[in-house]
Amino acid sequence: MIRLTTIIWLVLLGSVTGALFVVKHEVRDLERQVMQTEEAIKNYRRGIRVLQAEWSLLTSPQFLLRHPMPDQLAPLTGDQFRRFAELPETFAAQFAVKEEGRAPEQSAGAAGALFRNR
Repeated sequence: MIRLTTIIWLVLLGSVTGALFVVKHEVRDLERQVMQTEEAIKNYRRGIRVLQAEWSLLTSPQFLLRHPMPDQLAPLTGDQFRRFAELPETFAAQFAVKEEGRAPEQSAGAAGALFRNR
């Protein structure tokens, strides 16, 4: 005949085994998340280093002397600003806001063509 203490020990052993199994898989999932996060951090740092190198190149005096700014680039003046209602009708119709508060679907090519024609 099985004693009551033996049954209690078997139930306790089964419970601990199940709990360890669950904890083991949770730890694996967390380790996988940590590895993915570390990889993402490495990628961001690599991207930051590339951007810093590019910024250093673009702002270096030697680069700026070899690649001068185009003459047509100048600060904006007050007469270059327009109200939305003052824009040409074709432009205003393309980018008019609907009553729902969303802009109509656009293709970048149409907007770009408007700016190139000016």
